[in-house]
Amino acid sequence: MDIDIERSSKNNANKTSSLLIRIGRTITFIAAVFLLVMLISEGSISGPATPDLSEILLIIFAVIALAGYALSLWKIKYAGILLVAVSIAFGVDIAYYLNTEQLAAWTMMGLPHLIAGGMLLLGWRMKKKS
Repeated sequence: MDIDIERSSKNNANKTSSLLIRIGRTITFIAAVFLLVMLISEGSISGPATPDLSEILLIIFAVIALAGYALSLWKIKYAGILLVAVSIAFGVDIAYYLNTEQLAAWTMMGLPHLIAGGMLLLGWRMKKKS
């Protein structure tokens, strides 16, 4: 009887961790593609008239976020760490270059990566324990 309960709890933990990882990957992909589309539509990637370091950094962070999504297909732990780091980098970039009152910009660009990275790390940790 105890063996069945133990197996079912491991099975539930495995299902939950897989679901967290899938949701984290989906959020990462949607957020990274949204960010790239936003940057392309504003003309940042086509080459601004005067290259600004903050725009260049935003493009680099968007590419790193896409790399984090691709990495999440093979190495979940490293992808989660990378996405959390990208989220923090977005926050630092926005606070330094734009304004400290631009929380809405970080919420749109950094928060989805923070949530997705946290979900990937949590799912990886749960899968490791079970």
